[in-house]
Amino acid sequence: MGRLLEPSSALLASIARILRPLVRLLIARGITLPAAVEMLKDAYVKVAVTDFRLGDSPPPDTRVSLLTGVHRKDIRRLRDADRAPQDMTALNVLSEVVTRWATDRRYRTREGKPRLLPRSTTARHPISFASLAYSISSDLKPRPILDELVRLGMVTLDDEENVALNVAAFVPPKNADERNFFLGENVGDHLAAGVHNLSGGDPPFLDQAVYSDDLSAESVNALLHLSREQWSEVLQVVVRRTAELEAKDRASGRATHRINVGMYFYAEPRAVPPEEDRS
Repeated sequence: MGRLLEPSSALLASIARILRPLVRLLIARGITLPAAVEMLKDAYVKVAVTDFRLGDSPPPDTRVSLLTGVHRKDIRRLRDADRAPQDMTALNVLSEVVTRWATDRRYRTREGKPRLLPRSTTARHPISFASLAYSISSDLKPRPILDELVRLGMVTLDDEENVALNVAAFVPPKNADERNFFLGENVGDHLAAGVHNLSGGDPPFLDQAVYSDDLSAESVNALLHLSREQWSEVLQVVVRRTAELEAKDRASGRATHRINVGMYFYAEPRAVPPEEDRS
């Protein structure tokens, strides 16, 4: 007879499936099991303290240990550790600047392409890169934002001080730290949406996919191209509507939530069943 709270075999199989690509990344980056276990302990403790409270007070170490299986001495060490998260505010600003430039009609031509923007705001040119940057953040000056976008190859600055957006700016960023950041943001939120739905969250979040294992490499490339085209259209609609709602909610003092809307595409050669893998 199984234990009352024993997880189902289907859930364990799903977790194992989730772990495989993660472990592939860990091994490729030289992150061994002891280091991964330390990160897992830290995550267990943080989630238990944040999400499994009884009332308003943080749970004591004994309850955290009961929930997680982490030894109390490790819990004390992890709870006392001053581990400030990496500040990615600047990176978020860069992403928002590029997104708004590509989708907001104020910064697009009549044909829907990103406008060439003068670097500075003047009476003759009220719409500029500076005005765009300030519309995203008043804490960061436009110049360092511009310098970083130029360094990343996302924009170019000509001799007449005009700034052009690189049309390929939505490809994955070149910088490894940025790629790592967006991996955590996007995959983390996608997984959180699935956990929410699996836990009976109401309303459920959108989490759907199209699956096929009967395609050629050429067909995969065709579908990849189609998906990118469709995402580009959806992106513009969602970002435009998001900007409208942000302005309204900020004005009313009701801006208390965040969203992350995305799309992914993955393909690989189909695994050959053992009965077909015979010479």
